[in-house]
Amino acid sequence: MIVPMKKITLTILKEDQSDMLESLQKGAHIMFIDEEGAITEQGVEKTSAEIQNSESMLRLLNNYSKKPGFFENKPSVTYSEFSQKTNKGEDLLNQIESIDSKLQGHNSTIASLEAENSQLRPWIGIGAPLKDLKSSKSVFIQPGFLQPETQEEIINYLRVNGQDIQILETVPEGIACVVYLYKKGYEEYLNYIKDLGFTETTVPQTQEDPLVIIRNNNKKIEQERVGIKECKEELSKYGTSREDLELFIQQEESKKRRLQAPYISTIQTATYQGWARSDRIEELKQDINSVTDIYDLEITDPEKDEIPPTVTKNNYFLAQFETITDSFSLPKFNSLDPAPVAGPWYWIIYGMMMGDAGYGAVMTIALFIFRKLKKPQGEFGKLVNVLYYSSYTTIFWGILFGSYFGETFHPILFNPLEAPIYMLIFSLIIGVLQLFSGMILKMVLDYKEGHFIDGIYDQLSWMVLITGIGFYFIASLRTIAIVMIVIGALTILFTAGRDKPSFFGKILGGLLGLYDITSYLSDVLSYSRILALGLATSVVGMVMNMLAGMLATNFFGYIFAALVFLVGHVFNIVLSMLSAYVHDSRLQYIEFFNKFYDGGGIPFKPIEIDQRYIDVIGADLSQGSNAVKGDLQ
Repeated sequence: MIVPMKKITLTILKEDQSDMLESLQKGAHIMFIDEEGAITEQGVEKTSAEIQNSESMLRLLNNYSKKPGFFENKPSVTYSEFSQKTNKGEDLLNQIESIDSKLQGHNSTIASLEAENSQLRPWIGIGAPLKDLKSSKSVFIQPGFLQPETQEEIINYLRVNGQDIQILETVPEGIACVVYLYKKGYEEYLNYIKDLGFTETTVPQTQEDPLVIIRNNNKKIEQERVGIKECKEELSKYGTSREDLELFIQQEESKKRRLQAPYISTIQTATYQGWARSDRIEELKQDINSVTDIYDLEITDPEKDEIPPTVTKNNYFLAQFETITDSFSLPKFNSLDPAPVAGPWYWIIYGMMMGDAGYGAVMTIALFIFRKLKKPQGEFGKLVNVLYYSSYTTIFWGILFGSYFGETFHPILFNPLEAPIYMLIFSLIIGVLQLFSGMILKMVLDYKEGHFIDGIYDQLSWMVLITGIGFYFIASLRTIAIVMIVIGALTILFTAGRDKPSFFGKILGGLLGLYDITSYLSDVLSYSRILALGLATSVVGMVMNMLAGMLATNFFGYIFAALVFLVGHVFNIVLSMLSAYVHDSRLQYIEFFNKFYDGGGIPFKPIEIDQRYIDVIGADLSQGSNAVKGDLQ
């Protein structure tokens, strides 16, 4: 169900402002509204910069220290510990910043030395300080680069004409060289070799032989790398204190959220406006009273032109399936929550798509252990729970179909591999029933909006027509089917264009409305993917069994057969789970939601304590659901 929202206007004394925001944040009560004329506290930009720097240092620490194990429990602190700020996190941040500064210094020095080596390396062959490489009274000296394709031509040209050239190292720019030309008429020779691809350059004016400098630089680089290693070792020692920095980041992020809360200011008061859940008003009042008894609280319903955020509330089981709806779009505040209907359908269809009791048992055990060890929370926790609950429907349908790890034993209904037509018909019936449930929800929405007759014309008529088409294939019901088809078709024909002003428009609208039968049939046929995925899971499992059976001929064969059986079925389970998740979601989003659901709701995001890294016991998370935590129930 969708929880009604209330608009809150809270006026307090400025001296209570800080404590009040902390109390509201602890309870995650209010999603603030940025009204015209509202201001925020100073210091948001400074706090944001500090958070960014802290997160950067945390990433650096994580790169060079042991990370928590995948199944390691998320650490926790009490709210009193969280609200009592210590210097541990800030001190650790300063220490890491100091090490980071050293690291950057070492890396910068290495980069500078390597750049110098790169400049000097082409001129190693000169064997003398490069400052001495300069023209004399009679000889013009020019360093530069040749291109490989004209190297021989340039060398021959210069030497034939009594000039000289020294060939050095090959580098990306070309072949390093030094050209020695008599000054008399040297321009002619220089221009000629330029035309052949010679490019002039300048060399660093070193006081020593380039090779000596490079060797000295390499020694310095090694020293800098030792310094880097020491910094990394020092960082690794701080890994055990990671929680202090994580807690500091959460405290600063929570502080930033309080600073960002918009309010109307007077000399002595601050007025906040926002949205709150109607079913948590008493808790809100208690948290306000815990700070002060001098305040003014106004609670009103939303105005017609106001769009409050959406909050859904369901029992624990259905709340897990909210993640399917939320991945598509939140419901609008004044519409229906599809989770109570979409959730059970998703649960049923997922099991049909998997359709193997053995696979369902593996899913149940694996996901149960994962939930116990990892304790997933939030939306990821809901998704894990959806898959866990769907493992039971997988077992259920697997037993009905008699499928156990790709083998068939005593099916209660039928074996889909041997009776695919029965499975197709059964899948289509499931599809029709789900579509009808969506059409009934649309009728309920029409009724709530005062358009009950529209629900009869636009939904019930199609339900009668589609049911008649289905009954037509049953010989004993064919007469009833024809009556239902005629009634449904005539109702659509004479009512689909009722909003058109002209008679011709009404008739055309009716014909076009009746043409929608193609869309409905397409939606129904989409449920044949239940058959397709169920058969795919069974066939791949059966193939793995056949491969394992072919290998099981001797001792080593049994070992390889066991490996093929294990790896093959694990692969099939994972692939089938992913396929079922995607295609089941598609049926909900495209075929089912298309019948009644628009979405477009605004998420309810109240001011709350940041709990990314560490759980704060005693502080509420966002009240978007009564089951946000992925705890085990």
